Amino acid sequence: MKRALFPVLLLLAFPALPASGDDAQSLLASVRRAYTASPSFTLAFTQTYAPAGFPEVKPEKGTLVLAAPNKARFDYAGAEGKVFSFDGTAARQYVAADGQMVVKNLTAEEKTRLPLVFLESTEALLARFDAAGAGSEVTLTPKTRGSLAKITLGVSPQGEVSRLVVLDADGNRTTFTFSEKKPGPARPLSDFALTPPAGTKILTE
Repeated sequence: MKRALFPVLLLLAFPALPASGDDAQSLLASVRRAYTASPSFTLAFTQTYAPAGFPEVKPEKGTLVLAAPNKARFDYAGAEGKVFSFDGTAARQYVAADGQMVVKNLTAEEKTRLPLVFLESTEALLARFDAAGAGSEVTLTPKTRGSLAKITLGVSPQGEVSRLVVLDADGNRTTFTFSEKKPGPARPLSDFALTPPAGTKILTE
């Protein structure tokens, strides 16, 4: 099976509630405050992927590091030794078991599929998305049609995101759930711009 290079994010459905743009803005602002209050944050995550028309595949677990303004690193548990990172420009997926790393410069839409949305200002998000919020949920719908259909976040009163979803235009979805959020120090660029061991095959997309 071909490995999915980039995490796509989808949130499980919440009960339907009256939507409010003001609620959405308040929720988005609380999220940004929560994830920029420290130079970095570490979270435990569980990731599940559901192709359109099919049940979810076996979930993966690991640790996510976020560092403002635009860096992320997923370290997956398991024998494969899989790491996915974004250094602000390029994404890298390294799989130790394959002896291979794939490098790709991300488009603006691809960046949006990562939890980098936690770090963006409300103004920047609302320039690209229509936002609706109620209770503990905010949904972002792109203003311009593309491969992304919808992003939904489940947000605590403290602004912490417990679940994040991206639904693409083909109906594929990936669900991330987050827990154990911990603040941390500034991280070196090398944590996100991975340098694999000598002999690793590097592919560029």
